[in-house]
Amino acid sequence: MQTGRPSAKYGVTDALIIGYGNDLRTDDGAGRWVAAQIEAMELPGAEVRSLPQLTPELSLEVAGREVVVFVDASVDATAVTVQLVDAVPTGPKTMTHHGDPATLLSLVPTVGALPQRAYVVSIPATNLEMGLELTATTQAAASEAVGQIVGLLAERGP
Repeated sequence: MQTGRPSAKYGVTDALIIGYGNDLRTDDGAGRWVAAQIEAMELPGAEVRSLPQLTPELSLEVAGREVVVFVDASVDATAVTVQLVDAVPTGPKTMTHHGDPATLLSLVPTVGALPQRAYVVSIPATNLEMGLELTATTQAAASEAVGQIVGLLAERGP
């Protein structure tokens, strides 16, 4: 995927989409499924990561981006949700092995500039048992999330 190039079509110069979750736990793999779909689109100026979890090392990849989109399954979501996310101070508790997007963003200033915009896209999940296929409901929601993320990338400015 190309990085750092302006895109007249999508309006981004440097986007990072991070789909994460356990793709061996049925619907928990929805974020990674979305990442694969977006990567296949080969959107100019967008880079995609598919990971089992968020780790502190990702702060290096997040630093200096125009837009970062975190995509994950959620048992608390009843529909696809898109929310802006900001860095939160970690206080004495820090992100050691894995964590959430806000905590990851709080580490970014130690290595570079915060992204201009950061979003969390949550996909409803109902089945987290062992399995490789998304349920029909989560599959439909994940497909919807792909369209919403492409829309986010088309937006300009913070």
